[in-house]
Amino acid sequence: MNMNFTYIFVLIWLAYLICSGVLLFSRGFLLARVSKTETSSCRRLSINPNDELRLTPEVVNEIFKDVNASAASNLCLPQKSKVIILVIDALKYEFGVYKENSTESLPYENKLLAMHELIQQSPEHARLMRFKADPPTTTLQRLKGLTTGSLPTFIDIGSNFASPEINEDNVIDQIVKSGLPAVFLGDSTWTDLYPRRFKRAYAYPSFDIFDLDSVDNQIKQHLPKELASNDWEVLIAHFLGVDHCGHKHGPMHDEMARKLSEMNQVISSVVASMDNETTLLVMGDHGMTATGDHGGDTDDETNALLFAYTKQHKFFSKSDSGSDNEMLQQIDLVPTLATILGVPIPYSNLGLINFNIVPAVPVPHLSKLQTLLLHAWQNAQQVYRYFFNYAMENKRTFNVEQMDKLETEFILLTHRVQTIYNEVAFESFKRDLDTHLRDILNVCRELWVKFEPTQMSQGLLFSFLPIFFAFLLINNSSASDYANIFKPKEVFYIYLMNIAAGVFGYRYFKSFSFKTEEHGVIFFTSVLSAVLLIFYTLRHWNNIANNWANEKRFGHLPTRLLLFATMAVFFSNSFVIQEAKILSYLLVASLLLLVHELLQLSAKLDFRQKFKWSQFLRSTALRLILASLLAICCIRFAYTLFRCREEQGNCADFASNSTQGSTGKRAAMGKTYILAVVIIVIYTTLTRLYLRSCGNLTGNAANVMLARYGPTVGSICAGGHILLANSAIKNIQRSHIDAMALLIYGLLLLQILVVSFAPLMTFVLPPRSSNVISVNGYDRIVPEIFKKMKRMYEGDDAERRSEIPVVYGLATVYSSVIISFGVFLALLMIALLEPRASIGLVICIVVGAIILSVHGILRYRTASSFESCVQPRFAAVVAWFLLAHFCFFATSHQTTLSQIDWRAAFVGRSSALGQSHLISGALVMLNTFCGPIFFYCMYALLSTETFSLFALFPNLIRSSSNSNQRSQGKGDATAALADIAQDAVGFDMTRGELTLYEYENVFLGANFKLATQFFMLQGIKIFCAMMACTMHCRHLMVWKIFAPRFIYEALATFVGLPAIIVGYLLLVRVNCAVDTLIKRINKQKQH
Repeated sequence: MNMNFTYIFVLIWLAYLICSGVLLFSRGFLLARVSKTETSSCRRLSINPNDELRLTPEVVNEIFKDVNASAASNLCLPQKSKVIILVIDALKYEFGVYKENSTESLPYENKLLAMHELIQQSPEHARLMRFKADPPTTTLQRLKGLTTGSLPTFIDIGSNFASPEINEDNVIDQIVKSGLPAVFLGDSTWTDLYPRRFKRAYAYPSFDIFDLDSVDNQIKQHLPKELASNDWEVLIAHFLGVDHCGHKHGPMHDEMARKLSEMNQVISSVVASMDNETTLLVMGDHGMTATGDHGGDTDDETNALLFAYTKQHKFFSKSDSGSDNEMLQQIDLVPTLATILGVPIPYSNLGLINFNIVPAVPVPHLSKLQTLLLHAWQNAQQVYRYFFNYAMENKRTFNVEQMDKLETEFILLTHRVQTIYNEVAFESFKRDLDTHLRDILNVCRELWVKFEPTQMSQGLLFSFLPIFFAFLLINNSSASDYANIFKPKEVFYIYLMNIAAGVFGYRYFKSFSFKTEEHGVIFFTSVLSAVLLIFYTLRHWNNIANNWANEKRFGHLPTRLLLFATMAVFFSNSFVIQEAKILSYLLVASLLLLVHELLQLSAKLDFRQKFKWSQFLRSTALRLILASLLAICCIRFAYTLFRCREEQGNCADFASNSTQGSTGKRAAMGKTYILAVVIIVIYTTLTRLYLRSCGNLTGNAANVMLARYGPTVGSICAGGHILLANSAIKNIQRSHIDAMALLIYGLLLLQILVVSFAPLMTFVLPPRSSNVISVNGYDRIVPEIFKKMKRMYEGDDAERRSEIPVVYGLATVYSSVIISFGVFLALLMIALLEPRASIGLVICIVVGAIILSVHGILRYRTASSFESCVQPRFAAVVAWFLLAHFCFFATSHQTTLSQIDWRAAFVGRSSALGQSHLISGALVMLNTFCGPIFFYCMYALLSTETFSLFALFPNLIRSSSNSNQRSQGKGDATAALADIAQDAVGFDMTRGELTLYEYENVFLGANFKLATQFFMLQGIKIFCAMMACTMHCRHLMVWKIFAPRFIYEALATFVGLPAIIVGYLLLVRVNCAVDTLIKRINKQKQH
């Protein structure tokens, strides 16, 4: 029994090595920008005659005597106005563009009439501009860009569920340091990023996307009171309803029209309440796709809206300032806002002041030209100071010739700025200055992610080594050898040495020029583990070589080609785009490979003499053909569930189709919802019928009772959740819908507890006394007594066997627990998935059941010993692996950042489970990677299904030649069946999965080998993804296609390997329980 847990520790060790290599690679490939902690400062000039630094003609003359002097560059001009910022999350540019003569407006069109009216009435006091965001277009990264003026890093998207406090210089901190009181209302992400900065804050949780109104209503409740107050200089309100409506319904739904109309009323009320010394800025942080999603870099996602309005003062015009009046980069908001408020521009800002939304408030003793020139030049000095200092500290990042060119251009501009005396000269200078600063911005865009080749190469190496040596050591050893290879005491010492290596790396990482403790720990533990694996391989090389020699040189060649094609997908952007279809072709090919091999055997065994149609119609071959056709049809049907990528121009999926008078976002409606519910009910019902036919629902054991009633309750809750969560009825309380999801969560937790303490689904029927006579109502008692006495006198074997207790469910003692666990896990995933996606999950389960059936029959007919019977064929392992990843696409997922289903984070969480980011992330991961998690947890069925099929359906698994032998044989049917099994595979299979317990060491060793095979397949897949990113790191599509694909595969590895370990743990727990049961029966028998 110690070996069971030894295998578990070996699996954990291998999983750590693979995952740590992937993590180290990601640190080098997705390296975040180095945040600078320096802050900007300035001496604020005042128009108050009592202040020390007041603006006078002498000060102005001193400034323009040398604008390059430190005294001139370290000044802030007086504040121009107060500012109200209304952030309407996901306010797309098209939502604010007014369409003239529109007879049938779309739900999002012509709803923000207040902005259109203000532009018509006061064109010099109002501006409507395209507000261009930088990807990734998630709220957290956009808020960072809107407040720091810096470019977001690609990997920062992972922190969208955990908003860390910003320590980089930003406009909020500059406002607070300058003594300007700020008030905030709305999305709590702001207070997470900037805690304790606001004079008053009304923050509300932001991630319940089912709730369109709560946060907005709270803001509207407090906003009038704050508008009436005069103790603030900056007021920020962040509305969430439009974004949540997009996620839940899409932009084409009537709810979007309602939310935009509400925002229109808010804008009108703010305009009416604001005073003449206030500037209003209405903006979106990002846009949304046609399905209401965001996160990527498409035009729909990056084109937000910005509207600016001031009552008394006009804005600077384009002719005055030369600024773009049609589009504003989001990072340009930071220096622009700092200019309006008279505070320092944050140190790491790369944006330009856009004077089109700066009120043209006269500055005493300064002309308009001088005001614009001073603002523009101070902005340029700030950008260049940050860029030059950053480049000096990261010299390898930037091209030397490029840096020299930019430095020369800036020196020329420093001379030109001294000669600006008229508007023509200023216009030319401003144009060249903006071009130069945009060149700096473009350089940063191109080279911001500084690849770390050392970490990338080490990550590749440390991922490859455990995969390679685990293949040599484990895959080329027999299941009975593992007890000698991995001895418990040696594995214990391996862990001790790894802990020591990790401590050493953590303590002395700086001595080896590693930047972080994490790098030191991973490096030394990986090097030590690689050495240990090499040692183990060399120590057992003779055994490995002998087993290798027995393998056919070109064995499994078609399967290997399929595997090669699967891994080749990562190296082509067009293959990644069409990965869903490619996986479907490969999955069908792997299934046909199994069926073809089995049909060849069937033809040899079942139709040796002459082909007969009557015999064919009753044969296993026909059933196999029908089953494979069903599986192919299911895979083909899954095409209708695939999500489209932006690059697939002519693709239309269920999420983007729209109907007149209805929504474009709703994944399914009416009949589809009902179909999803019916399929869920059929799935749970068939599973329950299967378990009942196996005898696993007999008795009153804890797991039996849970399996008998739990799936029924779970399917009712899952169906009710689908129907109510997508219902158009508005008066359904959210807590009632959440209660159904919570009940499903509870059932899975209860299943885990039951499996932990009493996993078996068996019932022990006590042995009947030999003196008891069973008589039914139609039999005469005297003949029965006579027969009984005769059997007792003759010593009938049946009478002796009556002393042995009958155990229901023993033939499927292992697989029944795994299947029952899978039902509750599937129900949880169904609750998290969209309705049509849940259909995709059930379809994949059907395909998995067919693969198990085909492989079970094939394995029996090709096995020559117990070990070969319990060890799945490599073709079946690859088919199961492909199915796990195909299920990702069949459940309506895509490897793009904008199509992450954030909705799953809030299922069942309106109140009961609080606002934990950890739970949110876990639910999204379960939704996104439901396929790998489910099928990896169920992987042990590949080993057990042959035995349960033989015990339950002997006519299906045997050939007709066996059947003829049985019909010609003498004795009872059971004895004949045992003889057939003995002749076919060398041992008695009539006891079903109880046979696995009799060969316990080989069985658990074979499953350990199977787990490591899945480790190797997943490891090769993520290794190929890393290689593709390394090869294409300067490819045009690296951040749009290859990097997101790597991130998805890395996350699939991080959740998939633990899922395999869970599957093995489940098997070990059942085996321990079977061992306890058998010992208890033997003990009772002895007494």
